[in-house]
Amino acid sequence: MQIIEVNVEDLIPYANNPRHNEEAVDKVAASIREFGFKVPIIIDKDNVIVAGHTRLKASKKLGLETVPCIMADDLTEDQIKAFRLADNKTAEFAEWDFDKLIVELNDINGLSMTDFGFDDIDLDYGEYTPAEDDDSEEDAEFDDIERLERHYGVPYQGNKSRIADIIVSLLPQGDRLVDLFGGGGAITHCALLSNKWNSFLYNDINPAITGLFMDAVHGKYHDERRVITRDEFFAQRESDPYIKYIWSFGNNGFGYLWGVDIEEIKLTACHALMDETLRDRRLAYVHFIKQLEEVKDPTPNRLAPLERLQALTQLEALQRLEALQRLEALQRLEVKNISYKDFEYQDGDVVYCDVPYEQAGRQKCDDYGVDFDSREFYEWAKSRDYQVYFSSYEISDDSFDRIKVKSVASLIGANTNGKFVNEYLYSNRSIRGE
Repeated sequence: MQIIEVNVEDLIPYANNPRHNEEAVDKVAASIREFGFKVPIIIDKDNVIVAGHTRLKASKKLGLETVPCIMADDLTEDQIKAFRLADNKTAEFAEWDFDKLIVELNDINGLSMTDFGFDDIDLDYGEYTPAEDDDSEEDAEFDDIERLERHYGVPYQGNKSRIADIIVSLLPQGDRLVDLFGGGGAITHCALLSNKWNSFLYNDINPAITGLFMDAVHGKYHDERRVITRDEFFAQRESDPYIKYIWSFGNNGFGYLWGVDIEEIKLTACHALMDETLRDRRLAYVHFIKQLEEVKDPTPNRLAPLERLQALTQLEALQRLEALQRLEALQRLEVKNISYKDFEYQDGDVVYCDVPYEQAGRQKCDDYGVDFDSREFYEWAKSRDYQVYFSSYEISDDSFDRIKVKSVASLIGANTNGKFVNEYLYSNRSIRGE
């Protein structure tokens, strides 16, 4: 079997090709650009394509002059026709082992696998979620708040959005759901949609983040169009929770969203998408294209990082803020900013705590801007005469009952970050009611 280089213009697409491949061209082009042309095109003696129509279109999109080919001159005409169909059909019978796929994807660093079609995999949540057809009207995705699956609350460091559904399903029914370490409001948001409780207490010691959540549900960020620069971020982050959390790296409230090397082009892309008038958006888009053309990537066969701009994370975050204003049952929601130690239990309360993760070798955690003593919390929970639920990875205190919530990608620790660990729901009493 010999691989030959053939001029792209000399290749002839099969006139009766039964496969529609337009949706795959960009993904294949991205693969070729990243990894090189590793799978030759199969052609017959007349240079008519037997297998590889998508690769040909991707090659033309990339401006390649020649491509590697294999000539199937050992096959009869009937065999060529059969092979052309079989090559496409047999791929339909292969299925992913999604547990193994998630592990493989999480072990890949420095490459955006969405460029190659893996945009329907939720790595944080740790399972496969089929992509919905995007043929609806603009913003229809947010017409129904319940369709925001695993995107609860406001973007915030440590947000439980990815497992809120599971936690809410495991908590018992009661009169009031108390979200004592509310953070970005993911559990409260999910609980408000569940109809399991008559009322809700959303509490967090940080008034800025609870304020951001409540501002969002009351429509403050409807049609928000501000594009925040680095200087504006550091000048205004302490006075504006929207700037502090939506425009910070990892929504941590501390560092600016982008590095200096990519900041300018990212901001231009934001203006192209967010500016109020069509004229301003068009001008920004033209400028954005010029900036892309000026980008020089010294690494052969690699996509320049700045070309990967299909999804700007803060725009998704903004959509989530806008969608929160559709929440109902707000008249049953109470908001507080107290320490967990000052909480006063009421009959019928179901108390849940999304505590900062205990980290090996560290009794105290200050990752959330406040000092948190894990063992002090454990002693508080054990001393309560009512049931307290909290979620975490493995903890140092084995006196709590627990049930596994999900195997998730760890977000903390130099040795665990990105690795799969078990997250548990713990309680000072039996979770199963035994």
